[in-house]
Amino acid sequence: MAQTPEQARQIAERAEQFHTAIHQAGTPDQIREVCQAAAADYNARTQGEIQQAGLGVSQ
Repeated sequence: MAQTPEQARQIAERAEQFHTAIHQAGTPDQIREVCQAAAADYNARTQGEIQQAGLGVSQ
């Protein structure tokens, strides 16, 4: 998928936030929380993109 400059900027910003949060985490539980939050964010954004593209599966 091609990225616009704005999308690339947003991805870089999220990556920097993730990187910072991982380095600030002091325990394995905190690292797990950071990773779970990042995964939830990714899933929410991906679902939004699928719905915008009209590719969602209706039941």
